[in-house]
Amino acid sequence: MPLTKDEIIYYLTHKEAEEKLFAWADEIRRKYCGDVAHLRGVIHFSNYCRCDDLYCGLRKSNKEMKRFRMDKDTIIALADEIASAGIKTIVLQSGEDLYYDRKIICKIIGEIKKRHDVAITLSLGERSYDDYKAFYEAGADRYLMKHETMNEKLYEKMRPGRKLKERLKALEYLRKIGFQVGAGNIVGLPGQTIEDLADDILFFQDFQPDMINIGPFIPHPQTPLRDSPKGDFELMLRVFALTRIVTLNTHLAAANTVATLRPIEGQYLCFVKGGANVLMPNCNPFLESIKKKVEFEFQCAPKKRYVSVEEARLILQKAGRKIAKDKGHSLKRRVKEATEC
Repeated sequence: MPLTKDEIIYYLTHKEAEEKLFAWADEIRRKYCGDVAHLRGVIHFSNYCRCDDLYCGLRKSNKEMKRFRMDKDTIIALADEIASAGIKTIVLQSGEDLYYDRKIICKIIGEIKKRHDVAITLSLGERSYDDYKAFYEAGADRYLMKHETMNEKLYEKMRPGRKLKERLKALEYLRKIGFQVGAGNIVGLPGQTIEDLADDILFFQDFQPDMINIGPFIPHPQTPLRDSPKGDFELMLRVFALTRIVTLNTHLAAANTVATLRPIEGQYLCFVKGGANVLMPNCNPFLESIKKKVEFEFQCAPKKRYVSVEEARLILQKAGRKIAKDKGHSLKRRVKEATEC
């Protein structure tokens, strides 16, 4: 339901209203999304990045980061594993790495689609309109690109050389092309205000993304923001709840950074209080014998905790959710299609 900025700020700042807020978000989630939850298997295939975002460990100025790029065959092999596990959405995510040009990305999309009946989500950052169009025509279904913050000055400070209006234009391009579009913000960026968070929620209310990814700010020791305080978990949970209320049936993901900030119960609380209905477990190679990633570390946040498929299933079971067996396409598209029929 539509909320005013003053109403949003009230719920963001009044802890005594949390119980009502969380119950409201859960009621909306149950009514518009049901008791099913969706798993999206993520392949982080490159941590090279042309951007220099102050908050991100992947920033190009970070010379201490161990970089990697997966080859096409490795990406396809991991997609095979995800599909064989019964997960119906594969997320291809990287830093803004133009080494993977239009032709390479389209080949990867096409090969996965040829081999498996799955949905493909891309999270590659800003590309040209022609790239977006080619990716869609190759078979990609969704594109996730967080807007980070609706405060224009803060955005440009946090992302040197980038403009918020260009980011928002890209989201419009993606929607025009036909993608199911995902946006998202960071809660707790240094310099961010409650009013800024309210503007993020108002943006979600106006744009109505097909999917949203919300995560907390976590200072990375290899960035200029290393000494800044981390995001407030309880405030982030209120942002989740308000986002569910204003977007109704948007797919709302509890990011892995949530599990990094609150390892034991963070994502679980996003489901039972914040209205989340999506988990995105990490499907990069894992050395079972020592319970540790041995390569392919995508450390945009420090010591980022990546939830495995098995852990994700346990979280959803604890939250009382059934795992969806379909591809989990946009609920907004389904409503529109039904209305048009």
